[in-house]
Amino acid sequence: MEQTIITEEAQAQAKRRRNRDVAVLGILLLIYQFSAKLFVYMFYYIAYFIFSGKFSLSWGNVLEYFKDHKDLVNSTAFDMSANISVTAATALLTLLIARVAFKVRLSGIFKTDKKGSLTGVKWFSPCFVFNMIASTIIAFFTNMLSSVGVSVPTADFSIKSPSAIAVVMQVSYVVILAPLFEEIIYRGLIIKMVSPYSKSAAVLISALAFGLMHGNIPQAASAFCTGLIYAIIALKSGSIIPTMIIHSLNNLIVNSPDLADAIGIPYNEGVLSMLEICIGLFGFFMWFTQYKFIAKFDDTPQSEEKKLSFKSVMSNPLLIVYFAILVFVIFWRLFEANS
Repeated sequence: MEQTIITEEAQAQAKRRRNRDVAVLGILLLIYQFSAKLFVYMFYYIAYFIFSGKFSLSWGNVLEYFKDHKDLVNSTAFDMSANISVTAATALLTLLIARVAFKVRLSGIFKTDKKGSLTGVKWFSPCFVFNMIASTIIAFFTNMLSSVGVSVPTADFSIKSPSAIAVVMQVSYVVILAPLFEEIIYRGLIIKMVSPYSKSAAVLISALAFGLMHGNIPQAASAFCTGLIYAIIALKSGSIIPTMIIHSLNNLIVNSPDLADAIGIPYNEGVLSMLEICIGLFGFFMWFTQYKFIAKFDDTPQSEEKKLSFKSVMSNPLLIVYFAILVFVIFWRLFEANS
């Protein structure tokens, strides 16, 4: 009888710990979402002060200034400066709050060895193939929508008015800083806090958050698909180093045509096409020979308690609110593009 009471108390404590950790994750993701908007405003206020030489608290004055200087706003250097500043500030603030207010420790997410780094290099090709297949399918549906008059917004990372500073800023953000901070938040933080309770929920939440945060349907869908693979690799490796490598290489290859054109590399289309073909062939080979690495990411036996943990994590109100906001943003942008 005493043993039964102790077991029930232990289960109750484990449940409270799980609910608390998932709620904290929901709070941190909401902070990440809203602080990003705050830092966007801050960036424009600071940029207004730097370029106009004036100080104003009126958002109308700031908007009017940048409407009159569209060439500045549309330049790659300005755009990438905004992305770098906002992404870094948002991630650092979220991590600081996680550590100071909630005592969340992310120690270990960068620990890896030579084998872990090689995992990232090895799995880049299959992830690239998966991304290309998903992007092709999504492009088919978005083209269908376009054919009936529905405009589907997407992100534009092409380099406008090529220059040395534009290329440096583009590479710094797309290839280095975005993969670093996004992996810390979407693989490091989420998987660290959820996987002790449900590996399946950790993978699904990580992929959903990573996909939806892109803010448009094409990127959200393809990033969700690849996010599933990224999350599994990070979970099995116990480190985000492999996924940082995959993420960086993927962004480099995807953006390489624009970068090559901006730098002025001749005949880059043929070279890059051959490179993508080689990556694709190796990627398919990896999928056919190493698919079990991905398929068997959760080898713990299925149990009623495990199913309940999954449902409990996925039904957390704060996470639901967070995902609802991300979905609302996507559909609001779709509405704006067609209004």
